[in-house]
Amino acid sequence: MDDALRQFFEGLVVGLDPVARFERAIGDADEWQREVLLTDPSGQPEDQFVTVLASRQTGKSTTIGCLAYDDVTRGKTCLLAAPSQRQSQELLRRITAFVQSDPVPPKLVRSSLSEIETSDGGRVISIPATDGARGFTCDTLILDEAAWLDDDAIAALLPMRKPDGRVLMMSTPRGREGFFHDTWSAGRTRRIFARSVDIPRLASKVEYDRRFMSEIRFRAEHLCEFLGGGLPLISRDVLDRAISERPALCLI
Repeated sequence: MDDALRQFFEGLVVGLDPVARFERAIGDADEWQREVLLTDPSGQPEDQFVTVLASRQTGKSTTIGCLAYDDVTRGKTCLLAAPSQRQSQELLRRITAFVQSDPVPPKLVRSSLSEIETSDGGRVISIPATDGARGFTCDTLILDEAAWLDDDAIAALLPMRKPDGRVLMMSTPRGREGFFHDTWSAGRTRRIFARSVDIPRLASKVEYDRRFMSEIRFRAEHLCEFLGGGLPLISRDVLDRAISERPALCLI
């Protein structure tokens, strides 16, 4: 097959399938990564708001980079927001691997530490998440490490999503309060787990950390449990099971 024709067909494949795009650049995708990449807000209403509860080092940033670049190739605008400018810029850097592996990459008309723009109007903008971050409109809003973002900042960012767009929040757990915790616990969004204990390629890391981490740290980092500052005398599950909606007996 002619090289140009083969390149065209390879470009067509990754253009139609973001998982194929990921695997061409990175390698095999984990099941949770496939689920995130295949979310479709235009086809599935629940995909308009996706929350991912993830362990550290599971590939969150790489998944975000692939999703954002896939949007760019479709002429969409993606806004990446993280707790700091450095973190948001790091997310933008993850896109480089997908640009370099794209058989038919779009022409870039702007490329900086905070923005990528293509000739067909696709844009990725990275910003630190603050309550002063206003003035943008996007097809996809991605909030990285959302449990570490101030509620006021999230409230300022959410209206930037277009009516037919989507929001993707990813984070490791942090305590039992805040917008990310409350949104995940309410169960009104599409929820995706990315726990290291469920990912075979991370088995050796999980066992290493199990040996040296405290129990509460391991449960938060690897089991993705929302915990307080210490281990309670009576677990939350036990307390939940003890609560009954039946009226208490009144003895006279």
